[in-house]
Amino acid sequence: MLPVLLGLLAACGDGDVEGDLDGEVELVPEGEDFFATLCFPAADGLLRCEPRAIPAAGSVEETAAAIVQALIDGPGPAPVGDDTTEPDDELLPVLPSAVGLQAFDLVNGVAYVDLTVARTGSALRFERPAMGLRDELLAVYGLVNSLTASNLGIERVVLMWNGEQRLTFAGHVDTSRPLLPDLDRNAEPSADF
Repeated sequence: MLPVLLGLLAACGDGDVEGDLDGEVELVPEGEDFFATLCFPAADGLLRCEPRAIPAAGSVEETAAAIVQALIDGPGPAPVGDDTTEPDDELLPVLPSAVGLQAFDLVNGVAYVDLTVARTGSALRFERPAMGLRDELLAVYGLVNSLTASNLGIERVVLMWNGEQRLTFAGHVDTSRPLLPDLDRNAEPSADF
């Protein structure tokens, strides 16, 4: 994956490709489409990964944050030119609708994704949403597999809630350390992985 990123950096003309990958680096011109790999949970309990156009931002971090936001927003309509016969209504949101992205940072190939649960009306603020084991696994690896597959130099992902790294994501999945992708959760291995 690193050679692909280095090639992209060299093609963008951002100088020394052996330098710091955490700087402000444009992958494609800001506002143009960056094709990310988004992995959404499906009704069969696996992740369906597909390319989706994400408007590129001014940095790797901002583009990766846009990927997380697209996962939070949900699968939406089928991509233009999609030839699959499976309807997109089988795809489910990665996270409950009340979850939002609070912050995103990228340091030495590790993405730090800080999530929060939005306050609705006079309801109390929950620290994390309640999820069963299957939904939690799909949420965690929907985020991790998408970020690591999108050729942004992300190798591992730290998931946090409200600025803190917790022992578990929502009670089941160990998130006390940076997570690697789990390709066994994908319905079909993607060539991008």
